Amino acid sequence: MYMLLHLAVLAATVLLLSRVVPGVRIRTPGTAVLVAVVFSVLNYLLGWVVYVILFVPALLTLGILFLFMSLIVNTVMLWLTDKFLASFEISTRKGLLVSSVVITLVNSLFQQAAWSAAAAHAGYGAGPRWI
Repeated sequence: MYMLLHLAVLAATVLLLSRVVPGVRIRTPGTAVLVAVVFSVLNYLLGWVVYVILFVPALLTLGILFLFMSLIVNTVMLWLTDKFLASFEISTRKGLLVSSVVITLVNSLFQQAAWSAAAAHAGYGAGPRWI
């Protein structure tokens, strides 16, 4: 259920980005769902490779790069998604960066909401019980 909801939120984000950001184009609203699926699969299969490549530079920057690793990974995966799908196009570098920032923020908010919901469901988010 979590994965389907996450794909729906990601597809809605891509659809919104195609309407707002000038450099992002999709052919049909169904393409947004395809972009969400391909982006997620690429992130699952290749995202760890980018994390491994960035690990040493992150250590050399005393950990500052760790703050931006998910943004960098999302940028690379969005660029790869653009190259794999002919019906999805990001024509400008600014469009790629804005889109990856928005997707990173949406993913972070979604993940935070999912963790909060899971903690509340498990009884951890209810606070202290005085009675």
